Amino acid sequence: MYLLNPPAYGHPYDDGEERPPFVLMEPHAYFADRHNATTATCRITGFNGTFKVTFCAVRPPLVSYMCFHATDYKHTDFAVDPRVLATETDGGLVLLRVVFCDRLSAMNFPHYGEYLVYDASGPSLEHLPCPTDVLFSDDSVAFVRKGTHDDGASSHNYVLAAHSGGIGYGDSAELYLYHSDTNTWTTKRLVLKPQQFSDPDTYHSTCKAITIGGYGGIVAWVDLWHNIILCNVLAERPKLHCLELPAPIVPVDESSQSDPSCVRDIALLDDDLFRFVEMQFHVAQPGSSSGTSGYWEAKVWSAKRNSSSVKDWHADYEFRSSDIAELPILQVDPGKAQPTLSTLHTDMPNVSLQEDGIVYFLSKVYHCNNDHVAWVLAVDMRNKKIEKVGEFRPTRTVGLADGYSATRISKYLKGQFFFRGPGQFL
Repeated sequence: MYLLNPPAYGHPYDDGEERPPFVLMEPHAYFADRHNATTATCRITGFNGTFKVTFCAVRPPLVSYMCFHATDYKHTDFAVDPRVLATETDGGLVLLRVVFCDRLSAMNFPHYGEYLVYDASGPSLEHLPCPTDVLFSDDSVAFVRKGTHDDGASSHNYVLAAHSGGIGYGDSAELYLYHSDTNTWTTKRLVLKPQQFSDPDTYHSTCKAITIGGYGGIVAWVDLWHNIILCNVLAERPKLHCLELPAPIVPVDESSQSDPSCVRDIALLDDDLFRFVEMQFHVAQPGSSSGTSGYWEAKVWSAKRNSSSVKDWHADYEFRSSDIAELPILQVDPGKAQPTLSTLHTDMPNVSLQEDGIVYFLSKVYHCNNDHVAWVLAVDMRNKKIEKVGEFRPTRTVGLADGYSATRISKYLKGQFFFRGPGQFL
């Protein structure tokens, strides 16, 4: 399904407000010809016309998005929707992949495509050389700034870092690096020492990459089921350090689960603190005499990013959906009763990038229904209340998955264009 009609919000709008410190961002771009102060263009050697990217930013809990347009091509000339592979944690860079081929070829060769780097601080758009024989994990891609100027400011040069496959006991993986200053790709070998995993059966599969930076260009690769692997990707011989995630609320059967991002998330806050959230669902038992209905709970943990032991995690907040008795008025089907937080189908927790105790959840009345509106709930975990509610397109929430992620790119966007108007918050 091609994404052709972006939301009505996100048009240029000057309300004089400061840029939000972060936004929630969709992982796929729309095929649409939008233009505002963020628009950037470029040409790609061997292809006709001009390629154009525009960022449409709004304050959470509404979800921001990107638009992609190619002047000499129809959207059907592309195999899949353009995908956002990475945004810089502390900068304005976005890596976007667009694929010119049929859908079958795209399935068989998932890394075939053209790679574009969008710089929000320009704005500008740059085409990267296609990596040759590079098969990296999409979820492991991260930007790292390469060096600093004499005044301490970050260099404009950057490195794209990603690894191949999974990482396990004694297994080796490839580390792929793109260097913007030389316009080249290089490869290094990664090996995790056996003693770095407490469980010999653990196999790390990266779900999310977080740029930490600093000396050596540290990247955190997160397996949301198991652990965080930190790597100094700019070192001559990169080393891996493992930090296990806290034990789950109840034991989890991973084989029965889908994408772990449906129930877990992690972020690095400005004070070098990892913030981790986990959801757990409790289904009401038929015929139960206790009278207890189904509910879900969430637990939030924190640990310093230089922690070395699972014991360094400490619990910050615990929350149950039953802690909130009434929801704000939601637009449900006529004749239907207002849902409660426990009866809504809810998942996709996303940790706020500010120290405000908020976690964003994606909710629908029917999780498989793509016709009914969905909502992003900003839940204040500390004070057990819903801070704000934003509508989200149901066609972007198939099975309540792949909805959005938090990024600080909004700090670097140019111009005053953040939309705020009736209906943003319910």
